Amino acid sequence: MYGGKLSFRSIGRTHTGKVRPHNEDAFLERTDIGLWVVADGMGGHRAGDVASAMIIERLAKVKPPIDGRTFLKEVREDLYRINDDLYAQGTRQSQQRTMGSTVVAVLIYQDFYACLWVGDSRLYRLRKGALTRLTRDHSYVQQLVDAGELSQADASVHPMRNVITRALGAHQELQVDTCHGPIEPGDRLVLATDGVTGVLSDPELANMSGIGNLMDAAETIEVTCLDRGAPDNLSFVIIEAG
Repeated sequence: MYGGKLSFRSIGRTHTGKVRPHNEDAFLERTDIGLWVVADGMGGHRAGDVASAMIIERLAKVKPPIDGRTFLKEVREDLYRINDDLYAQGTRQSQQRTMGSTVVAVLIYQDFYACLWVGDSRLYRLRKGALTRLTRDHSYVQQLVDAGELSQADASVHPMRNVITRALGAHQELQVDTCHGPIEPGDRLVLATDGVTGVLSDPELANMSGIGNLMDAAETIEVTCLDRGAPDNLSFVIIEAG
């Protein structure tokens, strides 16, 4: 399907949660071409939801890849174009209002993944029971952690933990980070917004996303977040390599 030996299947979920009045999250599953995306909008109703929807709608039109390099280049260029459009649209509406969104996108070609991300939506890899975070948050508290001024444990409860330093549409100039690597049989990749990662610890996410059946894993993650109050919109996608 992607020019390699592995096959892939996935499941995605999004939910408004129990506090927010609107869902500004969105996700995309393009298992047919090897593209998955999670976006977390910001700016309030008719701003954040418009921003995340624009990302999904644009990337839903990506054509089947001819090679991995071209695939990555096309998605990256789409993100820059989306940033330009969101920034222009937000500026027209109000100088004080941001129309933006985080995004994490996973591309798979020939049994290798590449990830593009902006903001604090994350990508994890679950391999043989061990969960590894593959992205690094673009956030205020992550900067403090990197500077040695805050521990990772304290970052999870810091009052400014939701303040992000990058988002599509927030600034005229955009910086997109990338990571990549091989995929092994049995690997699961988990894309998630902070509505999930802010409620579940990494060990909990490892246990839940590793449940044998993808449907059961997704149900467990969603129900647990809701049972704990779901203070934010929550969205995630789990990809499994067969």
